[in-house]
This record gives sequence, C-alpha cells and structure tokens, in this order.
Amino acid sequence: MALQASGAISIGDLATEFSDSPPNSMSEFYSGGSLVANNAVNVNVPSSGAVSLSNYRGSAGTQTRNISINMDYNLGFTAFGLTSAQYAADPTGTPGSFSVGASSLAYQPVFRAGTGFITSASITIGQNEGTGAQSEYVMLYGGTSSTTATNLVARWDAGSSGDTGGNRSYSIVWGTDGKITSITYTGGNYNIGIISFVTDNTSAANAAGYTWFGFRLKNPPSFSIGKVNENMTGTFYSTSITQPS
Repeated sequence: MALQASGAISIGDLATEFSDSPPNSMSEFYSGGSLVANNAVNVNVPSSGAVSLSNYRGSAGTQTRNISINMDYNLGFTAFGLTSAQYAADPTGTPGSFSVGASSLAYQPVFRAGTGFITSASITIGQNEGTGAQSEYVMLYGGTSSTTATNLVARWDAGSSGDTGGNRSYSIVWGTDGKITSITYTGGNYNIGIISFVTDNTSAANAAGYTWFGFRLKNPPSFSIGKVNENMTGTFYSTSITQPS
C-alpha cells in the first residue's frame, strides 16, 4: 500500500513499505537502489544527494499482480477477471475464472500505467458472425487512483452479421508519468465494420491526470453459431506485471 500523500512519514514507514530490515538509514532509500524502484510513483524520490522524508509522500513499493481479463463463449461460457461485485469491493483484487451468460460482465483488476509499470499495450476486439449486436462491448475506464478508475476513457461496440465476423486491433500508449496519450487503430481482419470505436476520451483523460486504468468486457446478448468468440485478446488476455504494492 502506498505511503500517505500528506502528513508526517517516519523512517519506520519507509522500512515497512519497502521491506527494509533494521538498522534503517535514509541512504538505503534512494530511487533506483535495491529497495526503491525508479518508477512513475516514486518520481519525487531522489537517486542521490539530499533526501527528505517528505520526498516519499505517495511513493510505494512494488509487487507482481495478475491483471488478466478475458471472456469467451464456447462450451461452458467462461470469463477470467473480476465480477462486478468484486470490482466494487476490491478493484485490484485477484482475478479468477467464473461462469457467464448472455450480456454478462467481466472486469479487469485496475492497473497503474507509466514507467516501471506499463507504457504500451496491443488489443484485438472481435465479434463472430451470427452473434447479437452489443453496445458497450469493451470499455476502458480510468482515474487518478486505484479506487477512482471508474471514468470512461474509451468504448467499443459490436455489431451483428449473419455471414461474417471480424476484428479490429489497436495500440494503446501511456506516457512515462502514466497518463494515456493515444489509442491507435492498427488494422483488422474480415468484417472490420462489425467493431466500432465509438468513444475516445484519451485527451480528456490525459488532462484529468488519469494514471490508473481497467477494462470491462460484456458478452453478446445472443449466440447462434457454436464457435469460440473472444471479445478482447492481446496484452491483457493473460498477463502479470509489476505494480505498486
């Protein structure tokens, strides 16, 4: 858990956050050393020279977290991620597999972007033929903290075609500070018009200082062809990454 953003911080707080054994010395807590990572949440911590306890406000240790999310229909109708109830209770919780049906939702554990965490991603959003159209098919949310990543950053809808499914791929880029800078279409396959990029709030998200993000996936409302449909694949389909503790 990150150190408080205001108020007094002790060297004992640093030792707890960064897992240091006594005796503790401020020289052990320079950024880029063995204890304090040089990343987007520790930008105020110097790598050498004068250092004050106030430099550590809002800083954090690191841990490896599973931030996978995927949803498909085939035999069993399964998803991997968080349910909506889990998301509300613990947005950084541990994802797992659960059963889903028509129009079911799956949430990604939110993640911190920026240097030391994640600065780029690739996603492919697809929809099969013979599958019902779905609005808010894939949603990307953002916020300034792990508990406020509930603001819409991007939205994709899925259409319906009885003959041909298709997909579209996108590249997502975050700056070194973790602010989102772009979502760029990179190509598609078959009936690319079945996927629509209907909302792009990246500029507003950047201006608002969003550095925490998470996807939400929604199953189609109906299925008439017994084929696997994975509504989003790519970087977040199955991944564990370094995140603030």
